[in-house]
Amino acid sequence: MSAADARELLAIREIAHAFLLAAHPRDVQQFALDRVTPLIGAAFSLVMELGADGEWLRPVAQYEWPAPHRPWIGALRVRVGDGPSGLAVAERRVVEVGDVFADPSLAVWHEVATELGFQSMIAAPLETAAGPIGAVAFYFTGATRVSDEQRALVRLVADQLAAATDKARQTDALRRANGALAEANAELEAQAAAWSAAERVRAASEELVVEALQALTAATDARAVGERLEAVGTLAAAAREFTEVTAPGFAVVACDVDPRGPLQAAVARWRARAPMVPIQVDEPTVLLPTMRVDEARLTRALELVLGLGVCGAALEGGVVRAGVRVERGFLALTVRWRGRPVLEVVPPEDAVAWHQLPPDALRILRVRAEALHWDATDSFAAARRAVTAIDPLLARALTTRLGGDFRVDVAPADRDAEQEVRLVFPVDIDRD
Repeated sequence: MSAADARELLAIREIAHAFLLAAHPRDVQQFALDRVTPLIGAAFSLVMELGADGEWLRPVAQYEWPAPHRPWIGALRVRVGDGPSGLAVAERRVVEVGDVFADPSLAVWHEVATELGFQSMIAAPLETAAGPIGAVAFYFTGATRVSDEQRALVRLVADQLAAATDKARQTDALRRANGALAEANAELEAQAAAWSAAERVRAASEELVVEALQALTAATDARAVGERLEAVGTLAAAAREFTEVTAPGFAVVACDVDPRGPLQAAVARWRARAPMVPIQVDEPTVLLPTMRVDEARLTRALELVLGLGVCGAALEGGVVRAGVRVERGFLALTVRWRGRPVLEVVPPEDAVAWHQLPPDALRILRVRAEALHWDATDSFAAARRAVTAIDPLLARALTTRLGGDFRVDVAPADRDAEQEVRLVFPVDIDRD
């Protein structure tokens, strides 16, 4: 094997080795340049990449570029067709310059050659099946007549470097595509899990509706038939509304709303319905931002939550407080009461076995049975008759449909505990 053949094999091996080590297409060019430049005998070298516009070349790898000029190499640009590298790409051939200073056509390069310290060079295009992707240039400090062996080696290096770069680009593109596919799959799986969890929550909620209806028809209920039928009718109407609100096609009509309007409307309804239970309203004195919401649906959600408060405060000394709070980026409509605990979390074991709820699922809330109990001697019976076991489910469903969040801290079962329900909505403070 001749020395030239050995150098060619060594160059191929080094470029292949660079490809195997590279994590990015530009790493291939840098690793290869570091290894093959000494084989060619050049003082320094440069790989330039063709931009997406097809008009300009910019450096992406260098070997022993003169240190004083290294900080500015990133700003270097060569137009296709200008200079040896640009000409190599434009004409898709190897361009040799034995002596820059002896070629009048390269007069504009004399100053550059002097600053960088080279006198001759050879540039070759990096070509793939799709066309040129850049150029590789080797620089020599003195006037050099390129030998056939060097010329063949430069062509070989350019071909191998172009092939390795193209393959690295394809590999990188495939890696990115696989990464994007993995992210998309993970997102789809998370979405599917969320949908599955939401469906299980919905199923458990629907089961609670059925259980509430069954409880009203149980033989253990000692109330008169007419009273029980009235309660069934109220619950059936709420159940029908819950089915509508949770249906996929449920629509809301949003407009700019002052949050105090729906709150005052809901309070007025309950003051008329249960005048024996005091309802205090706390409104901030500052200008409130408007909400983009369906006013009628928001009023209904507040009416349901106020009903829970009235039901809890329907005893001697009970009181309900409603208000509006503005926080950073959020607006909260609150209802709190001191008196009888009303809400409780449905234990997971109370749901049917095939609807196991995930640990991070929304808590299923129901009204305590004792909070809804009323009889003929109960002075607050009228207030209790208007509240159903599924009002928390309906209020949460409405709030969610309106783009808000239904928040409640379930209080312990003692008379002095205070409960609060918050309907929290994001608002654009700056808009107003």
